Amino acid sequence: MEFGEGRMARRKPSIYDVAKVAGVSHQTVSRVLNLHNNVSDPMRQKVLSAMADLEFRPNQTAKALATGKTSTIGVLSHNTTLFGPASMLHAVQNSARELGYTINIVSLKSIDHQSIVEGIEELVRVGVDGIVIIAPLAKGVGPLPHVSDYLPAVLVEGEPISAIPSLNFNQFSGAAMAVEHLIALGHKRIAHISGPKNWYEAQQRMNGWRNTLLKSGLKADLIVAGDWSPQSGYDAVKELMVLGKPTAIFAGNDGMALGALKALSELGISVPTQMSLVGFDNMPEAPFLVPGLSTVNQDLGALGNQCVNLLVKLINHEDTGDIQLAFEPVLIIRGSTARAESK
Repeated sequence: MEFGEGRMARRKPSIYDVAKVAGVSHQTVSRVLNLHNNVSDPMRQKVLSAMADLEFRPNQTAKALATGKTSTIGVLSHNTTLFGPASMLHAVQNSARELGYTINIVSLKSIDHQSIVEGIEELVRVGVDGIVIIAPLAKGVGPLPHVSDYLPAVLVEGEPISAIPSLNFNQFSGAAMAVEHLIALGHKRIAHISGPKNWYEAQQRMNGWRNTLLKSGLKADLIVAGDWSPQSGYDAVKELMVLGKPTAIFAGNDGMALGALKALSELGISVPTQMSLVGFDNMPEAPFLVPGLSTVNQDLGALGNQCVNLLVKLINHEDTGDIQLAFEPVLIIRGSTARAESK
């Protein structure tokens, strides 16, 4: 009798059914389900193909009881309305799904130590195999319970902490690229609209702006803090015009650059003829602004994939060494930057 006919059609397929169709042992099917490394790629594909043919869905509760693992990754995130955290969360979800993991998300109300501790404890209570922390943590955040003691964790978007493996883009380098581009165009009065001061990424982008200017013998005195929103970028431009008119602006993210672009238009300041503008993040809308926005690109999809792969290795007790990696971003030049006007 073929599978799917008669009596067998009335029950869900088991790993024994998968093993029979794939022509392997049920132990091999179990190894594939548990992501063991000692299964060859051809054998893994044969098992996965059989699972697809039978529409096999593993019983996660039984699997958890048998292995002590829930096949669930916890994600601790903050302000996923912003492009960066939202893109990272999307990338982590996609990568986890490809590796057979589901996601349990806890959104932080704030990034203070107590909120982070409560978020971790909530994920521990519901049961996760590991945690991805997408939050702008800094070294002074204080000790985190459970993490690194017995619960694997990976940090992204935060300052590297020795106890937790971290993956990030080099925010300082990205900001330096943006400012060096403006200096090469002849700009000497380059302002910065920074992100919130308690965000690690905002601090690093601000430091990259300041150090690059000072290294070139230029003043770093035109800065206004925003909150990543277009409104704060809009307001910052109005304030900068009072502080001392720059010829170029480096915005800490594309959202604030969008607000800056509107404010400059209302003030009758042409971009890029009278004011050059650079953002950070390369959000999907950046090429469609008028003019197209020069910005710093971070491949957040690739970072999310690397993050999940690292966490799964930690969950499976594989040796990863000390991981504190910072990948290099790329400057994308579009129509919002031009040579400084001769005075």
